[in-house]
Amino acid sequence: MTERVNILMVDDQPGKLLSYEAILGELGENLIKATSGREALEHLLKTDVAVVLMDVSMPEIDGFELAEIIRQHPRYQKTAIIFISAVHLTDLDRLKGYQRGAVDYISVPVVPELLRAKVSVFAELYRKTLQLRRLNRELEERVLERTEELERRNATLEQVNNELGRKNQELDAIITTAPDIIFSTKANGKSEYVSERFYEYTGAEIAVGNLDYFSYIHPDDVKWCLEEWKRCVESGKLYEAEYRLRGATDVYRWFRMRAVPLRDAEGNISRWYGTCSDIHDSKLLEQSMRENAIELERMVDDRTSELRRLSTRLMKLQDEERRRIARDIHDGLGQELIATKMILDGMFKKKLNDPEKQNLTEAIHLIDRTIQQVRSISHLLHPPLLDEVGLLSALRWYLDGLTNRSGIKTHLEVQPDDLPRLPSELETTVFRIIQEALSNVFRHAKAQNVWVTVTLQESNLMVVIQDDGIGLAEKIVEFRPGSFGVGIGGMRQRALDIGGELRIRNANPGASVEIVIPTNLACEPKILV
Repeated sequence: MTERVNILMVDDQPGKLLSYEAILGELGENLIKATSGREALEHLLKTDVAVVLMDVSMPEIDGFELAEIIRQHPRYQKTAIIFISAVHLTDLDRLKGYQRGAVDYISVPVVPELLRAKVSVFAELYRKTLQLRRLNRELEERVLERTEELERRNATLEQVNNELGRKNQELDAIITTAPDIIFSTKANGKSEYVSERFYEYTGAEIAVGNLDYFSYIHPDDVKWCLEEWKRCVESGKLYEAEYRLRGATDVYRWFRMRAVPLRDAEGNISRWYGTCSDIHDSKLLEQSMRENAIELERMVDDRTSELRRLSTRLMKLQDEERRRIARDIHDGLGQELIATKMILDGMFKKKLNDPEKQNLTEAIHLIDRTIQQVRSISHLLHPPLLDEVGLLSALRWYLDGLTNRSGIKTHLEVQPDDLPRLPSELETTVFRIIQEALSNVFRHAKAQNVWVTVTLQESNLMVVIQDDGIGLAEKIVEFRPGSFGVGIGGMRQRALDIGGELRIRNANPGASVEIVIPTNLACEPKILV
């Protein structure tokens, strides 16, 4: 069900308010009537209004004064105000109305269809604005929820790390105070001495003679431990190994064994000395830390992927909404305006006196300008050429429009000349990135020229937008966090979403934006039927 918005009608003549109510009743919106400027202000203080329709000539507070008062309120600085006047019809009056913040200035007699169409456009734009605000709030709430979840996870991880740190301290204290197993062997590696700690741990009887130490090592560890020990005895290298040692209760614990050779005056090994330390708890802690680190990485990856999916979905929704709004404006409002113009053209052929012909001519010219504005808005939101003909035609149209609007000379180069159609989603993404880049050039670069190059190579589709303006700050070129705004961030995310890469550099003069897309994503030409 479509959300209804409020339309405020202000006129000191009740008869006119009734006629406006009859004209706008078909829109299905909430119509609020006010017979004076003060009454209108009372309504505005209590109610959110999408469109204000007001007469210029009113007692006490006229329309121009009321518009200035409305614009001073932060909540209504962007509210659509439409003036209607039967007296103030000069260009200076219209200029004064637009200076007071009006979006349109309609003369009497009012064409019902025209008034209804204009009010409908601004009401729909207000409705879409409200919907977009709600969508942004929902997204912010979701991001906040995810942020709070990450903070909770971080707090939990910090608690776990603190617990691990405490256990490490306890372990260090245990290792420091508890004696290790100390041993010595002959030069050939045969056991010579083992401290009492070994017998306490294993429960073995004190051996008189050679001790078979390796018989207490876990069967899975004994083979490689013994082979490594023999290699070290033969080579004289430092011996170090970690293995599981069986205790008195037949429970195995991890131990770390280190042994160094003691040499005589001639450099020959006379015997080996070493220690065997209980590292079982440390092993478990290391394993727990590794598992926690893996889990944390997985959580971060999941959250990052989720945020990327949300960002991608938001941009797709924005593109779809632009396409839908553009289609609705073009097919709905545009067609109604054209039909209105046809009716007025038919009326012009009838016998009319000169004032009537002049008014009719002005109305036709006004509708022509409105039709042109509707087409421009529709095409800027989503060029129909992008869907119907393809990326290059849409780019040529947009570049021509940019030159006409801004005075910046634009140049387009395509290689090869017969560039094939690309997948629809890819064409839309590339067009939006170029559109945003050109908007940044217009707003910030102070450039006289801009060059757009689209090149399809064997391995990549490359798009380059270069200008001769003032260039960019190095922190923006390096993509430092917090240095760039939503525009560059959106361009970068769009490129990532299609598997591409966005590069920004200073070209001296000006700046260059490059988008590189792998060929396996780009070269999927459409089949035109």
